[in-house]
Amino acid sequence: MLANTALDGLEAELRKRFKQAVKFQLSDMVNLVRYADDFIITGRSKEMLENEVKPLVAKFFRERGLELSPEKTRITHIDQGFDFLGFTVRKYNGKLLTTPSKRNVHILLERVRDQIKTHKQATQAELLKKLNPLLRGWAQYYRHAAAKRTFKTVDKEVWKALWSWAKRRHPQKGIGWVLKRYFKARPGCKWRFAVKRGRESDWPELYLLNYVPILRHVRIKAEANPFDPRWELYFERRDQRRAGQVLPRRAVTLWWRQRGRCPVCRQKLHPEMPWHIHHIIWRVAGGSDRLDNLALVHPTCHRQVHSREHPLPFRVLERASEGLELDEAKVSRPVLRGREAP
Repeated sequence: MLANTALDGLEAELRKRFKQAVKFQLSDMVNLVRYADDFIITGRSKEMLENEVKPLVAKFFRERGLELSPEKTRITHIDQGFDFLGFTVRKYNGKLLTTPSKRNVHILLERVRDQIKTHKQATQAELLKKLNPLLRGWAQYYRHAAAKRTFKTVDKEVWKALWSWAKRRHPQKGIGWVLKRYFKARPGCKWRFAVKRGRESDWPELYLLNYVPILRHVRIKAEANPFDPRWELYFERRDQRRAGQVLPRRAVTLWWRQRGRCPVCRQKLHPEMPWHIHHIIWRVAGGSDRLDNLALVHPTCHRQVHSREHPLPFRVLERASEGLELDEAKVSRPVLRGREAP
């Protein structure tokens, strides 16, 4: 908060000192981009940044008891690129690309290898529980960048580490036996690290970054305020677009039908947050997997519904999705297609 307060003043000072772009006129191209206490300043030339911008910034900070970090402050050309918030921003033959920084890729692979080394005696399922959240979170952070090639490289290096882990556990077995024991073949991925148990569709498997689609981030309007009722429709449209990109097809249908809200608590269902598909009439009571028997709810709401003595009837959840209050007196017994459940 303190860093952003200071950088607010710096942004105003830069706008006051350097002229901004006007239609059909060139500007000094001095712009501030910031996040917390990290920031970059663009300029028209190296000389302008060295002789005008940097002294102004140093003076501005010095008056407030702050100073620039010599190790982290440098002037570079966009064709050489720079790292910012874990991304490398660089122009390649005139085309600007934002890719995961090499340093962050190296840190990820080191963390993965450390997890594998410290779980030499763990079961395959336990190892997957450690690796999958790490890989999933990293991939979700970089899925808006030009990261497809990096994702393939990470998958390749992780596979090598897991292959060494599997061979070490069975030094007397052949390569074919180890492959069949710890890996499964599937279209598009010849050998995927997976736990073989029960039905094949239920096998826990390694999270592959290569399967994560690259989705371009749509920049939010600078004047948009999530606490201002005038921008409510704007943020709802952004959530709708994100739901179509993130959620499975069936969940998207439920999300639209419920107007993006949980029918139990009436709070918003954010597509990138945890959610559950709830059977309104439980399957043990004869409920089906049809869309008219499903509802998209928060995990906490899902636990609350299942903690009741009887499942909620469809009409109650339907009324809740329309903004009405739940009537506890009407949810004492389950209802199945207009009749009392047996």
